[in-house]
Amino acid sequence: MKKLLAVVLALVFVLSMAGFAEEGKTTVTIWHTFTKDQEAYLVKAAEDFNATSDKYTVEVLSQAYSGFTNTVKTAVKSGDGPDIIFNYASEAAEYVDLGLVADLSQYIYDDEIGIEGFDDSLAQGVMDGEVNGFSDGIIHYLPAYTTGPILYYNKTIYDELGLSVPTTWAEMEENCRVILTQKGIPGLGFDSLTDCIQMFIMEDGCGYIDVENKCVTFGTDSMKAKIQWLVDCAKEGLFQLKASADYFSTDFNSGATAAYIGSCAGYPYITPDGFEFAMAPMPAETWYPSWNRGPIVFYYDDDARAQGAYEFVKYFISAEVNIGWVQAVNALAPYSWTKALPAYEEYISGDSAAIQALNAVGAHLDIAGSLPAVTGASTVRNEIVAAVNNAAINDISVSDAWDACVENCNAALKGAE
Repeated sequence: MKKLLAVVLALVFVLSMAGFAEEGKTTVTIWHTFTKDQEAYLVKAAEDFNATSDKYTVEVLSQAYSGFTNTVKTAVKSGDGPDIIFNYASEAAEYVDLGLVADLSQYIYDDEIGIEGFDDSLAQGVMDGEVNGFSDGIIHYLPAYTTGPILYYNKTIYDELGLSVPTTWAEMEENCRVILTQKGIPGLGFDSLTDCIQMFIMEDGCGYIDVENKCVTFGTDSMKAKIQWLVDCAKEGLFQLKASADYFSTDFNSGATAAYIGSCAGYPYITPDGFEFAMAPMPAETWYPSWNRGPIVFYYDDDARAQGAYEFVKYFISAEVNIGWVQAVNALAPYSWTKALPAYEEYISGDSAAIQALNAVGAHLDIAGSLPAVTGASTVRNEIVAAVNNAAINDISVSDAWDACVENCNAALKGAE
């Protein structure tokens, strides 16, 4: 009996110590707004990571899509926010001056836990403009997948009217005028109006943000003329700037709009009512707004949490995990190590609708560019689209709307409240 009691007590001790070790792990939280299938992959990745880590436990928490970035900002400022969210470099830039994002550089280049070959792993434009583009010179974000806007169009209407897929904006305007005349509907909608305006700015050659002087450089007469053209097309009924629902897929599916520019990841939501649709590259001549979205790591004066978040990010962007993620979100891989996998080559060489959408992005990646990830960059994004809507919908003159946009952008870049 004494021997039996000793064995039982030893077993209890071992189990209690195992529980203590689990409780002693540092918890890292991820907040996200991904779809059900995407969340399932993220949860599985966290579970697999947790199973191999004796220091960290990653928890994945779904959040409401509406107002997500504002919810995160409030929570992070109060010290109760997530350790990781998935967003763009421009969103990470909003936290740099506040000191609320982690220094990932110290880990990436660490001899023991660093990422081998990191400097050669991404396209130079992404590495320079986004990853190393923060005002403090420190890495706070890493891309996890690449997507971009493409053209969804009503192939039935295009075939009936003898229209070719437009490769320039002049051709797009002409197609839309024919569609409006013959069908009485707008020829084009914009899910990604902000990105199209940014493209017009970059193709104009006036520049975007002067990082050193903290001001925008697009308050030019030539840009006002481009914005005037965009507004005139909207007022004529050629372009539709706002969707009737959250995304233009609703208007497109119902036949209320003949085409729209939206994310390549949106193809599963195209369910056309009585017509055939197709996908193609959007018109882009010298600059293309590809999207590189990935984990932003916040900092709460807790080095263990910050390192734990980095360790998960490192795991998540590794080739074997990253390839599953880009497939889950219907995206292209940003990293050379993922692209080198035979399974990735097989993935992108398919003939599914998903791959057709990705090929429409890939057609422009040779002219893809990035924009400065500085404090105020997300405000600049919001202001340029607000200016167009003010001129097209609220009937403010383009000159006044654009001047106000430039003033508001400069104030944000200089840190004015």
